[in-house]
Amino acid sequence: MSEKAALSWDIHLSQEQLCSQYEEQVLYLLMEMKPVASIPGERLPLNLCLVIDRSTSMQGARLDNVKGAAHQIIDELQDNDTLAVVTFNDRAEVILPSQSGINRARAKAQISTIWASGGTEILKGIQAGLAEIEKHHSKQVTSHLILLTDGQTYGDEKDCIAEARQAGARRIGITAMGIGEDWNDALLDDVATQSGGTSAYIASPSQVRTLLQKKVRGLGTVFAQGLTLRPRFTEGVWLESAFRILPYLDRLKSEEGTISLGALQADVPIAIVMETGVSKRPPGEHRLMQLELEAEIQSLNHKLERLRRNISITFTPEETPPEAIQPAILSALTKITVYRMQERAWDTLDDGNVEEATRQLEMIATRLFDLGESRLARAAMLEAGRIAKGGAATEKGRKELKYGTRGLTIASRRKSHD
Repeated sequence: MSEKAALSWDIHLSQEQLCSQYEEQVLYLLMEMKPVASIPGERLPLNLCLVIDRSTSMQGARLDNVKGAAHQIIDELQDNDTLAVVTFNDRAEVILPSQSGINRARAKAQISTIWASGGTEILKGIQAGLAEIEKHHSKQVTSHLILLTDGQTYGDEKDCIAEARQAGARRIGITAMGIGEDWNDALLDDVATQSGGTSAYIASPSQVRTLLQKKVRGLGTVFAQGLTLRPRFTEGVWLESAFRILPYLDRLKSEEGTISLGALQADVPIAIVMETGVSKRPPGEHRLMQLELEAEIQSLNHKLERLRRNISITFTPEETPPEAIQPAILSALTKITVYRMQERAWDTLDDGNVEEATRQLEMIATRLFDLGESRLARAAMLEAGRIAKGGAATEKGRKELKYGTRGLTIASRRKSHD
């Protein structure tokens, strides 16, 4: 890393040595990216659009809390920030056209007129919201669309994902927030992932204000955009899986050899875990891969930062005593394992194997109790009890475990691998 680099990049390996006797082995890499402390941060203006579901199911506390959250955001915006508000049911309507220096009282009055009726067509809301964002989109702003919905959309899922992918390519992130239990989490996850944004589960309407405020404040601290990781493997080395673990846990996809990581906040690092397979090597030191990290640094006139690291490891002719896994890697793998366990439990249940799904949920509960996550552990036990008695798992339980295990945090970090 050069002295002028704006990003700090620490890499930890699960093992410093591998044995030449094995045909295949697994090596884990834990990577953490954050701004260099000496680089000054500069808040770029926000270019936001709230896309609000106003279908019939949103009436009452859900819509009231969303409108209250929008009022709160208006109060916190700076004069050079840009805001638009779009609502949708069977069609989309621009309630507040994209503008800066808004008349706050008038904007709140407009939002207060939103009322619930009709069905849910998410694509129309996304398209109208992105059109508003494009009016002021540039490299000099942080552009982001925040989608809030409580329902299913039908027939336009692929188009929603395509719109999100195009938005991500334009450096427009999408945060997709699902309220209650009756929304399509797989769709909102894909929309968020394709755009470099995040998805979130809002269990009760009262949480809307807190989560929305936290998201908008976080956007105000964006340090870099378009983070991408390109692992270039030598022959006999391959990627098994990749997970983001900070600021939240999420499965990452490699598209044509590139893993997109979205935006980096000044005060919240990004950490990922790569699980790699390594084939047999003769004794000695071998280079396994080159890692390239690229990002656009907003506070440095959008300087394109590119860092590269070669990862090598020593193969020994004989088995050596097992190395102690660094606490940071052990903690990360524990949480990834719990997340994968809940995925497998639901897949097993969907395949009709009730007994095995019950056992897996009970194991998850035990793990969660061990981690001190008693609330999530009780949720797993409750779902296990329901299906063991012949009942169906609840959407609330599924989402609580899925998004709850995503929110598990990393406990410790240690020295880096250079």
